[in-house]
Amino acid sequence: MNRLSLNDLLRLFLETRVPALFLIGSLALATLGNAVYELLTGVFGATPQFLIALIAGATLIFAFVVVGFQRALRALRRQSATKVDPDRQAPPHAGLILPISANPQAADAEILAWHQQGATLRHCWLLASPSVASSERFRDLKQALLERNVNPHVVLLDDVLRADQVYLKVREAINEAAPVRDAWPLIADITGGTKVMTAGILLACLDAGVPVQYWVAPRDRRGDPFSSPDSCAMQVVVRTL
Repeated sequence: MNRLSLNDLLRLFLETRVPALFLIGSLALATLGNAVYELLTGVFGATPQFLIALIAGATLIFAFVVVGFQRALRALRRQSATKVDPDRQAPPHAGLILPISANPQAADAEILAWHQQGATLRHCWLLASPSVASSERFRDLKQALLERNVNPHVVLLDDVLRADQVYLKVREAINEAAPVRDAWPLIADITGGTKVMTAGILLACLDAGVPVQYWVAPRDRRGDPFSSPDSCAMQVVVRTL
């Protein structure tokens, strides 16, 4: 026989599913509230100043509880949103096509670390605009790959707002990887970069039969991902008619 937890027991007295228990719970809370009020007024007196302070204090406590509950609820929603079933996760690949975002908070390093598990990643095609490719963060990512014996291939995109150019550059990267035996299996990421880059990468990979992944991670108020044990690469399944 399963035993009721304390939360389940309290829920019986605070929910209306069982009217009799709800009535008992309401009376108990009302009695407790009246007792606390009588105790406070007995100690401090029922002066207008004290009653005003009591109302203000109760209002502040209620506001803090509501705000705290909302934050906890958002945190739980973010956490549940990053849960990806193991069978939907993209396993580490030997070859990776990775668009590098201009956003310094992007998850590029985490995506690379995912595919470097077990020293799986051997080749990485880094898609970037000339300005991003000249940044210190890009150089650090490239150096980190070299230090882990991963061959970086820089693919410059002159116009990241032209999906046709992104498409052609990604197809070139796929064709370059085709004869490289240790670059397969190959996968492309569509997390970073612009929306146009995402569209170009996705179309190129669909035509070439290359799988696509998306980095799932909790995000802050600005939409930037942050580190979490539940972050992972999720394989994107596109069904065509």
